[in-house]
Amino acid sequence: MKPVIAVDARYGLRSPRRGVGEYVYQVVTHLSAIHSPYQIVLYGDKLFDPETLADLRRIYPVHIVSAVNFFAWEQWTWPRAARYAKLLHGTANIGPLQPSPPQILTVHDVIEWHRGRDFPAEIPLRHHISRVYRMNALKRLAPRALQILTVSEHARQDIAVTLKVPLNHIAVTPLAGKFPLCQSPSRWSDPPFVLTLGALDPRKNLKAAFAGFALVSNPELRLKIVGVEPHGLTQIKALVRDLGLGRRVAVEAMVSDHDLQTLYQRAIVFLYLSHYEGFGLPVLEAMSQGCPVICAHHASLPEVANDAAILVDPADSHTVAKHIETLLSDEAYRDDLRQRGLDRARQFSWGKTAELTHRAYIKALEEVKR
Repeated sequence: MKPVIAVDARYGLRSPRRGVGEYVYQVVTHLSAIHSPYQIVLYGDKLFDPETLADLRRIYPVHIVSAVNFFAWEQWTWPRAARYAKLLHGTANIGPLQPSPPQILTVHDVIEWHRGRDFPAEIPLRHHISRVYRMNALKRLAPRALQILTVSEHARQDIAVTLKVPLNHIAVTPLAGKFPLCQSPSRWSDPPFVLTLGALDPRKNLKAAFAGFALVSNPELRLKIVGVEPHGLTQIKALVRDLGLGRRVAVEAMVSDHDLQTLYQRAIVFLYLSHYEGFGLPVLEAMSQGCPVICAHHASLPEVANDAAILVDPADSHTVAKHIETLLSDEAYRDDLRQRGLDRARQFSWGKTAELTHRAYIKALEEVKR
């Protein structure tokens, strides 16, 4: 009988999915193409999407186990249900603290250690409680995990320093875009628009996007913000009105993958001025759809973008505006950046991510045998 690897698949079983969810869904899907000496079993909670659950059940055993809250699920329900496994894979910066099967952890970033130091810390009470729990748990879990997986070299270095884990204990498994490369010529929208992904979290730095956009002289240009939590829509729309941008800015909640792909293909530029990212998956997704990218010049974003994006200081609104105006007026420059983005996106694939994850599983299982 093959040894069982029990995977926390909660976020991959949801729809629509944010970054961690996309990582989980794509990795487990692509792992199914690799011949392996182990059996993967997925575990989810009651927030699953029925269609996604049905899709993944065609590949793996999937167990939906309920708990009163996420803390109980992570610390009691999941490890108890998976107690027969040889290995647990905590895919979302967390795992059980109690004695349980040995663990691999995916630590996407250590953003919470930067909150309040490198960017504002205003977050809801519920997020603050979760933050305290996860920071304290991760400090205890990281040193004793068989291996830590992360998504960029920047995150690897940050994790080593922050959690005091040796670098040779941390493996990089880069992410990839979820859309096939766009091979068709760009179809700019009329009127043209700048696209950004937003959230209430001040880390996403929407204020910098507003400030740069407001300085663009073209009155026809629009800004579209998608991905905002439903409970944050009213607050962000109010901010847009207060800034006098109401007629030029559209704010939406999360959209379907199809709609997001279309927005990337139709936008004149994708603007991403986040204070901190462990990877920055939207940058890669925009590039894969032929959308020129302007992004912040810090954290993991320069690593992901390389020379295929315009890197800026988010606080320099005039420079942000100048680059947007250049992309609006200079078709040759826009086409060059588009091609460089496509070439860069081509270097990443979920198949590679799955292969690196598979190697980590094999290494961990060998350690378990000792």
